[in-house]
Amino acid sequence: MNASRIWISGLVIYRNRITYVQNKIQIVIIVDENIEEAGIRVLTEGELISAVVDKHRRFLEENKKEFEELDSKLSQAEEDAKNAKNSRIQMEERKEVLKEKRQLFYYQAETFLEKEAFPKLDHVTGSKLKEELKKLKSQITSEEEQKLKDSFMENLREVVQAAGLEENILLQTEARMEEARNSNLELKEIVQSEKQLTEDNENKNKEISKSKSQHKWLSARVKNHQEALKYWEKLKA
Repeated sequence: MNASRIWISGLVIYRNRITYVQNKIQIVIIVDENIEEAGIRVLTEGELISAVVDKHRRFLEENKKEFEELDSKLSQAEEDAKNAKNSRIQMEERKEVLKEKRQLFYYQAETFLEKEAFPKLDHVTGSKLKEELKKLKSQITSEEEQKLKDSFMENLREVVQAAGLEENILLQTEARMEEARNSNLELKEIVQSEKQLTEDNENKNKEISKSKSQHKWLSARVKNHQEALKYWEKLKA
């Protein structure tokens, strides 16, 4: 081994002395000058540098592979989060449309009855039906809406038959109320989907946050090994 010093990852080799740092403590090993006579071969400077080059090349390949896999996974997670955000926006817009649509169908049913049925009924009967219709128009669950609708239509059928009014009044009213109820059912489905989407999004955000930290660490590792490999390959050349 020549008299020059060699630094290898914190290791300093100088003649028959090997110095390295472990737990912030400098350790010096004196190598017996007759070490070769003991059957132990001391590596040459070139062999040591080649070993270091191989080490950095191996670590670089491993870290790059892991980085690329994580990078792809992170990109997909961010794309999914973006799509989820767009879905929530679309859901909010659809919810507003359904609320307006539901009210529109009840308004049409009420307007129709105001023209074709209520004027032909006595005040008490008409007022009772109007009060039931008012409850139906309020913001209620689809289950409660179904019960109120069935009750309203049953009472309306009795009144229409008792007053000798056309059967078409029942058919027209039933059709509009069914459309209103369908809007409320779809609204319920969207609300349930939103809850699931929110839970999934929270989990994805945690995953993205964790992946970003690992991504940053691997990026630094790759850069360090690239720089080290470049340095040692120059010495090897």
